[in-house]
Amino acid sequence: MLSELAVSQLGVIEDARIGLAAGLTVITGETGAGKTMLLNALKALMGERTEAALVRHGANQAQVQGLWELEPSSPALVRAEQAGALLDAGQLLAVRTFTSKGRSRAVLGGTSVPAGVLAEVVNSLVTIHGQSDQLRLKSQAQQRDWLDQSGGHAGLLTAYQAAYNRWLQATAALEALDKTSQADRREADELRQALAGIERVDPQMGEEDQLPVTIERLANAEELTRGVEAAHGLLVSEQPENGGLVAGLDQAKRLLESLARHDPALAELGRRVGELAYLASDLATELAEYSSRLELDPAALEAAQTRRAQINTLLRQHGPSVAAVLEWASAAQARLDQLDTSPAKRQTLSKAAAQAADQLKQTAAGLSKARRQAAQQLSQAITTELAALGMDKAQFAVAFTPNQAPKPDGFEEIEFLFSAHPDLPARPIAKGASGGELSRLMLALELVLAEHGGAGTATLVFDEVDQGVAGRAAVQVGQRLARLAKHTQVVVVTHLPQVAAHGQVHLVVEKQGARAGIVQVEGAERQTEIARMLAGREESTSALAHALELLRHAGNGS
Repeated sequence: MLSELAVSQLGVIEDARIGLAAGLTVITGETGAGKTMLLNALKALMGERTEAALVRHGANQAQVQGLWELEPSSPALVRAEQAGALLDAGQLLAVRTFTSKGRSRAVLGGTSVPAGVLAEVVNSLVTIHGQSDQLRLKSQAQQRDWLDQSGGHAGLLTAYQAAYNRWLQATAALEALDKTSQADRREADELRQALAGIERVDPQMGEEDQLPVTIERLANAEELTRGVEAAHGLLVSEQPENGGLVAGLDQAKRLLESLARHDPALAELGRRVGELAYLASDLATELAEYSSRLELDPAALEAAQTRRAQINTLLRQHGPSVAAVLEWASAAQARLDQLDTSPAKRQTLSKAAAQAADQLKQTAAGLSKARRQAAQQLSQAITTELAALGMDKAQFAVAFTPNQAPKPDGFEEIEFLFSAHPDLPARPIAKGASGGELSRLMLALELVLAEHGGAGTATLVFDEVDQGVAGRAAVQVGQRLARLAKHTQVVVVTHLPQVAAHGQVHLVVEKQGARAGIVQVEGAERQTEIARMLAGREESTSALAHALELLRHAGNGS
């Protein structure tokens, strides 16, 4: 709630600081005393354009401060913290300063912020209802929100909006597919052909290096066979008279071993010759195995050469290596998924869009039914309240107009209608209600919403809600303001004593010469102020008695 409002050098107000409390605060004073300046102060905090003429004559600048006490979870506190505001135990200080030269400065929680940020935060905390401040009431979007709030069907609205977003995505995907250009279709065909070619070849990692080796071996199999067999023969001869290198080494080993009895040094040489004989024998075995594996296979050679040609074709088209070819194929598949214009994909997308549309229609029907039920209840409740507020012939209604296409908030437009008399046609409230009627209509709406759908703005300010009201209707206005104040903080600027008597806090704007001050009145002083409002003369005995009666009737008298 707004706990304090301080104003300096603003119009007729030189310096004033008023404390506000939860419940209903009434502000009274003689015409021209400066009550309007308090509203201007709040409007300055709410971001309304400040005029140099508002700065008190002879002063360089005017300043307005508002101090709010909020719950830690308040969205306003969260937004203020995002803007760099310094907070103190849930208290938020907003300051607007403007000079006689037209410059202004906004401060939120001790931190300079753009005026737009200050306005965003304060507008979420304060709503002013006056003849010139009813834009919210005239907004169809706001009217729809109020209707949903009164019906308590936020869950249905959330479900509808989720279905709407799914429908948008599904239809957008289908439209994007249908709008695919011919160039994209050609690109998709080319990618499919290229990927099919890679899939047919199925290249393996490192194959481009292995194939040349295989082909060289198969192409020279006959020469390799002759050479390996010759090398094998040199190591192990099949002729008895020439046992080959292995036999010769073995003979040399035995000879050296026999001579070692004469010279031990020959034993080491014999051992080393024996190692050579073992290695030569092992090499002969491996050469024999290699030779046995070699075969003259023209078909295998042709297959390897064909395979190499296929791999080389892929390398020329897509990269210097098989690894690069496979990487290109992966990227091409991803691109093809984006470009996929196949009939199967369109059928899938079309089915998804149809399902999303059906689900959207179902949720829209449920939301519309709940809204129409809420509209009937809201219309009856507000019409009843208007009658008590002195508009006993007035009628309030809610009109539904189907949209040509689904919208983010439903299948129909919602508009509040008003008629001041049964003989007059119901018209949109922007056209069918006068300024005073709008103020009382807003009071009725805020009251019904507060009692049925929860409080909205933290602080509601009413100005001229009592215009054209007198007698019993004036008492009813005061009673309804008091009822509303049970749900949220209410501040009302009034000329009616019947309304003022219902305030839990009573502030009086007093003008002394060119200056105005603000004081809180209680007890006898409050009785005197209400008597002044009744008779225009504070010393009137009958007015004082009537004032006391009003206060007692409102529950504020002793």
